[in-house]
Amino acid sequence: MRLGEAGPEMSPEARLARGGGWRGWLGRKGWAGVVIIACFALMAFFAHEFVPYSPTATFPAWQPPSAVHWLGTDDYGQDIFSQVVYGSRASLVVGGLAGLLSGVIGTAVGLVAGYLRGLWSEVLMRFVDLMLVIPALALMIIIGAFLPSVGQGAQILIIGALSWLWMARSIRSQVMSERERGYVAAARVVGLSDGEIMVREILPNVMPIVIANLVMVITAAILVQASLNFLGIGNPSTVSWGSMLSLAFTDDAILQGAWWWVVPPGLCIALFAYGFVLLGNDVLDRYARKREG
Repeated sequence: MRLGEAGPEMSPEARLARGGGWRGWLGRKGWAGVVIIACFALMAFFAHEFVPYSPTATFPAWQPPSAVHWLGTDDYGQDIFSQVVYGSRASLVVGGLAGLLSGVIGTAVGLVAGYLRGLWSEVLMRFVDLMLVIPALALMIIIGAFLPSVGQGAQILIIGALSWLWMARSIRSQVMSERERGYVAAARVVGLSDGEIMVREILPNVMPIVIANLVMVITAAILVQASLNFLGIGNPSTVSWGSMLSLAFTDDAILQGAWWWVVPPGLCIALFAYGFVLLGNDVLDRYARKREG
């Protein structure tokens, strides 16, 4: 095409696929997920700027939403809006750190089991298969019940140590495919060790799968953390969405008609997890299109 000639018209999807700055990093679903996650992160970090009251301050109980208490009060007289905002911190900290811990374990196991042949690979995958047979949430509940105290640190360790199994299997499958490619053979020829090949050559090529699985693991960690707190496995003095729901059901909020105590934390859990789902699905979709192209 000569200079000055108009090229063929490109669709918005084609322009997005070619890049075009920051818009090329993710699709619409991915950016929607990022916006949702960022909103909750800002709410968590700047909770003191968002709320007019302390989450433990008391007022008249069972007050419906009003200009004074935007989401009403519970039967303890505590402001629901303040608790929802401060409760985002627990989900962000526990879900994020537990997801990162699980991601590190799952990535390491997936790389080693997918690249190495023989005994090590078989031992690792048989262990993964054995752990997958055991219901993870039930095992977390049992472990939490036997611990004298289950604070945020204990929740992070429990969730992170038991949530990496599916991630390891997914990464192992992709690494087994990458292991047969020419660049891996070339790396062996020039004398790179197995560890160097896994970290410097294979890991960058499977990073989209790692990121997508990490996002899904964080999503699962957020939901599991809320479930554990709902079941009473956690520090009762820590405000979280799960503990709010637990107290609401224990004190018959639905029977009292206090929907404002149940709906906001439930919606926050669902929306926060949905943001991670959108982001993870978008990363996987774009990686699949790249591989097909």
